[in-house]
Amino acid sequence: MRAAMYHGAGRIELTELPRPVAGDGELVVRVDACGLCGSDLMQWYQDPRAPLVLGHEPVGEVVEAGTGAPIRVGSRVFVHHHVPCMECRYCRAGRETLCATFRATRIDPGGLAEFIRVPAENARIDVLVLPDEVSDLAGTLIEPLACVVRGQASAGLTRGDPVVVIGAGAMGLLEIYAARARGAAVIAIEPRPERRELARRAGAQVPEAPSAAAARHLLGPDGARAVFVTSASAEAIALGIALAGPAGVVQLFAPPRPGVPVPVDLGSAWFREVRIESTYSAGPADTRTALQLLQDGAIDPEVIVSHRIPLADIDRAFRLARSAEAIKVVVDVSQ
Repeated sequence: MRAAMYHGAGRIELTELPRPVAGDGELVVRVDACGLCGSDLMQWYQDPRAPLVLGHEPVGEVVEAGTGAPIRVGSRVFVHHHVPCMECRYCRAGRETLCATFRATRIDPGGLAEFIRVPAENARIDVLVLPDEVSDLAGTLIEPLACVVRGQASAGLTRGDPVVVIGAGAMGLLEIYAARARGAAVIAIEPRPERRELARRAGAQVPEAPSAAAARHLLGPDGARAVFVTSASAEAIALGIALAGPAGVVQLFAPPRPGVPVPVDLGSAWFREVRIESTYSAGPADTRTALQLLQDGAIDPEVIVSHRIPLADIDRAFRLARSAEAIKVVVDVSQ
């Protein structure tokens, strides 16, 4: 079977790998489409693990089910690449993404392959059969949307909250859609004019000047109840802290490179009792909420997915994803 192998230093190429076989409780899924995530592009994160097959946003059809597997052959499914044990202290506290099992489980070899083996734990806990009204394209958004759902729940977002989203790339647009579905009033800060227009289509107020002053004019004197920072830049993080109101939450969605200090004004945050938090990945309840949002039509995939590229052109797909031209790239693995 064909698979896109990442070799490090930004180099990715097609290779041939053996087709996986399902063991007891396992599934083999023929991948139809898989989204590219920002983490797939982070060399500091991926290079130490190379060579590997990337991709963790797959949608496809079950073509083989091992003895006792919970999903039937022929089912069209979303597959979550990590699943928790649901029993450890982190899982009991609702922090499944910190679970050791969550960090250890993964699909084999990765979503950018024509076929993947789904371990029994994943098949049992977080493989979702897609309803007819959820397209393959929408299905590739379940995992990133679930990450947003989890983060917004952690921030305690409720109806009527004034919210700021910094950055209107794919994750920023999902933040806008999800916050709007919760009934929040959303302001988006984005320097690129074409992305500002997408943020408006997603339902956000968007000032033409991507500045703190312009955002404050829309927010009013109380500031933001929550700020979701989808860029890892120091400037974006500083802006998020500046816009948070008293007792507000600043959530860092994109990870800065470890070991690189980020200067922030913690003094001003301290007097406003601003909570600064990070969020990582999503659990089984979050993927189900994400699927429901997509099924309800709360998110328009066409606004978010800017490019669909065949697996045969995987190098072009990654070049686009690294560029400012693309919002979200989905790889049509079956092509």
